[in-house]
Amino acid sequence: MEKRQLGKTDMQVTRLGVGLSEIGFGGISEEVAADVLNAALDGGINFLDTAECYNVSEELVGKAVSHRRSEYFLATKTGHVSGGYTGQEWTAQTVSDSIDRSLKRMKTDYVDLMQLHSCGIKK
Repeated sequence: MEKRQLGKTDMQVTRLGVGLSEIGFGGISEEVAADVLNAALDGGINFLDTAECYNVSEELVGKAVSHRRSEYFLATKTGHVSGGYTGQEWTAQTVSDSIDRSLKRMKTDYVDLMQLHSCGIKK
């Protein structure tokens, strides 16, 4: 699988990654999600992209492939008010809390790329 440098980082990611909104919103079983994620890793893909606002996507990543954490780069998004959390979107506190929740859901102690996702511009 061909790899490229991600921006100015030292990460060499596969040109093909896995966007995980569908496993979060698609209503698929944990077993099917695990099959998809493990097949991607077995096939040489090393970049997984999810978000806290993709329903159960982060939880499924944690359950299915956290034991293979050294095999992939993990990107997620932050800053949303979702999953029962109360607060104001895009504040420092919400971003910080969001990161902590994501780490717990994905059963990892680090994320390779954390992104702000769909944040509006305040006037």
